[in-house]
Amino acid sequence: MNNHAKYADRIFRRIGSTGLVIFERDGTLLRKTSPSGDYMLGDINEEFVEMLRHLRHLNARFGFISDERGMDAGAYGRSEFATLTELLDALLSIRCAIPDFWVTWSDVPHASGTGLQRQADRQQEAGAGAIFQVMERYGIGRKETVFIGSSTAGSLAADDAGVSVIDYFNNRSEGTAQGAARKHVPNLSPPEATEVQRIRAKIQATLGWSIAGELNCGQQCGSQG
Repeated sequence: MNNHAKYADRIFRRIGSTGLVIFERDGTLLRKTSPSGDYMLGDINEEFVEMLRHLRHLNARFGFISDERGMDAGAYGRSEFATLTELLDALLSIRCAIPDFWVTWSDVPHASGTGLQRQADRQQEAGAGAIFQVMERYGIGRKETVFIGSSTAGSLAADDAGVSVIDYFNNRSEGTAQGAARKHVPNLSPPEATEVQRIRAKIQATLGWSIAGELNCGQQCGSQG
């Protein structure tokens, strides 16, 4: 049985034991980043999920960080985030790609005993504090951590945290409220499959892993508990 801490609005598990890979959820796993419509199954990046299967096969620690968006267009808040996370977590679980963690940018440790004040209907700005929290949770240092960013704000936060950054390029428009400071990525990105292969190779080069071999899904899923 995995060491598993689950809260109403975030999840921490201890499945992987090698390195730490932090992905931005929107623009990677979920293709859409703008709140122009409800999320649907077709918005899940299947090529990206296949890469996650290989990371799980390698016993890597990985998970997702995002704003507090839910299933509905423009819906933000802890409960909305929890609902979408529960769905995505279940979908990845049956695909043998279950993450170690799901957190939001607002998951920052309390300072001096004072709780962080949040507005449930407002997106949180990306910041290094949330990345530090994940690193501290798993006892992983900067050299063993890599951040896969799909937004300028997320990549800047990872830079502030002092971890390696790999930019994930996509040809979708970026988010609105959190992404006010983001640069718009021109519609010049390669096909998704090619981009996922590039990211996979970059993770391998950055953390020194050998990403090879096909995942025996039935055997691997049976061991996750």
